[in-house]
Amino acid sequence: MAIKWGIAVIVVAALAWLLWWSGWLTHKQNNPMTGNQNATSTQEVAPINGMSASSDASDAAIAQDSAAIDAQLSAYTTDASDVDSSMNDKQISQ
Repeated sequence: MAIKWGIAVIVVAALAWLLWWSGWLTHKQNNPMTGNQNATSTQEVAPINGMSASSDASDAAIAQDSAAIDAQLSAYTTDASDVDSSMNDKQISQ
């Protein structure tokens, strides 16, 4: 008799988990893999590191983006040369 109750509890728990996971018991958030077909508004993304807004395709925005990319590449080149020079340092006797 105890085995039947144990199996019944496991089956009920599995069904409850399945219903919860499928969203029947709770409001499930939009799945990023399937997308949200009901969305009608777009959310503007804030510019990062001097870049223009993602929806701006004007000449000024392209110039601003190019300047930001050049500045980032220049900083990367400086950092890379600093790392290279630190790797070539010789030990100083004290």
